[in-house]
Amino acid sequence: MRIPSWMMRVERKLAARLFRLLAKSIKFEIINKPDDSFLCIFMFWHRDMIPMTLHRIGSNACVLVSPSQDGELIAGPIEELGFITARGSTTRQGSQAYRTVLRMARERQLGITPDGPKGPSKVIQPGVIHISYMAKVPIVPVALHASREWVFNSWDRFRLPKPFCKLTAIYGEPHFVNSKADMESAPTQLKAMMQGLEAKLPT
Repeated sequence: MRIPSWMMRVERKLAARLFRLLAKSIKFEIINKPDDSFLCIFMFWHRDMIPMTLHRIGSNACVLVSPSQDGELIAGPIEELGFITARGSTTRQGSQAYRTVLRMARERQLGITPDGPKGPSKVIQPGVIHISYMAKVPIVPVALHASREWVFNSWDRFRLPKPFCKLTAIYGEPHFVNSKADMESAPTQLKAMMQGLEAKLPT
């Protein structure tokens, strides 16, 4: 069932306000974050979309969001929070989204969940690697942890930090994809980098 446009407008404003209030209550520990002027692709798991959003409010980064109605529920609030969205996915409007994201990669930082929007969880799909190679910008993996959170019963175990928790974000070193050989080895290397960052997170 299609959600009425007025409800979407209310959801957009209300959700953004709630995110801002939640972010103000959280204590952030941010490790090794690149300067905002450093052009790159931030790669993080789909389950960490909200933790990543909370600590990057107002960053003016570009994020890829599904063109579905569910995607609209996400796109509206994050646009209110200062992000730019490119609408598309690997299965719908993919080529249009790819062109938009490729252009944006040369202008601003990107945020991409390589296992989204439908999984499998923590499996790196080729899109992020192709964009890195074509745009000539590196991939920076990001691992996140909240000291207290709600975990949803979804395919990716989607996470929502609780108010007044501590949220840790660890950024890895830039990973460049300069050749076709790099493209072939990138999934294994990036997965290992993510696992290394996750091992450093609080337990």
